[in-house]
Amino acid sequence: MKKQYVESAALTIVYLICSGITVFYFNTSGTLLEFITYPARAFIEPIVNKEFSFRTINLMLFTVYFLWSCNCVYLNLIKSTLKELKSNVIKKL
Repeated sequence: MKKQYVESAALTIVYLICSGITVFYFNTSGTLLEFITYPARAFIEPIVNKEFSFRTINLMLFTVYFLWSCNCVYLNLIKSTLKELKSNVIKKL
C-alpha cells in the first residue's frame, strides 16, 4: 500500500477524533467551526446515539471515504508544492 494512503488514513482518524471532541464537548453552534466539523458529526452521532441503520452506516462510510480521499489530494498537493519550492530554492543557490 502506498505510504500516502496510510498517511491520509491517519490524518482522517486524527481529524475525526479532534473534531469529535470539539463537537461534543464545546459549543460550536452557529460558527464556522460547526461547518468544518460537520463530517465528524455525521460520523460520530450515530455511534453516540446508537442509531444503526442501513442509511446511517452508509453515511458513516461515505464520510470516512470522503475525508480520506480529500486528505489524499491535500497531502499530494502539499508534498508536490514543498518539492517544487525546495527545487526552486536549490536552483537559486
